[in-house]
Amino acid sequence: MNRESSIVLDLILLLTSGQRIPYQIGEQYLESRNINISGVSENGEKDPYSISIYTLKELIQREWKEEWGIKPNSPSSIRLIYFGRLLDDNLLLKNCRFNNTSSNIVHMTVRPQDIGDEEDTSKSKITSKDRENREITAGCRCTLM
Repeated sequence: MNRESSIVLDLILLLTSGQRIPYQIGEQYLESRNINISGVSENGEKDPYSISIYTLKELIQREWKEEWGIKPNSPSSIRLIYFGRLLDDNLLLKNCRFNNTSSNIVHMTVRPQDIGDEEDTSKSKITSKDRENREITAGCRCTLM
């Protein structure tokens, strides 16, 4: 197959630091990473636009570079935003309205790890109790004097 005629999605990942990362996804790229391409184009070529956003996030996480910041724990921690819209993990690339003739700028952020979860496991919760030994919940209280 002629490499020039194969379908390639051209992305530029824009990090919060302002760094731009060129990212091309084509049949050869996906096959070299053992990604199954289920869709076929009108010309009978395997279509990289048939993978999901989650698969794209998996690829990004696999190839994460130190200069991009802290590596996310899972692909679902990566957020991809295209034209102001957060791209859902289940969405296929072909449904994202990417331009197939020029580069597509996609903003990429990483969801911060939950610090609260780590603190809860390391410290025991302190609860307050009233006179009848019932747990006190947050809310307004009236006191008669």
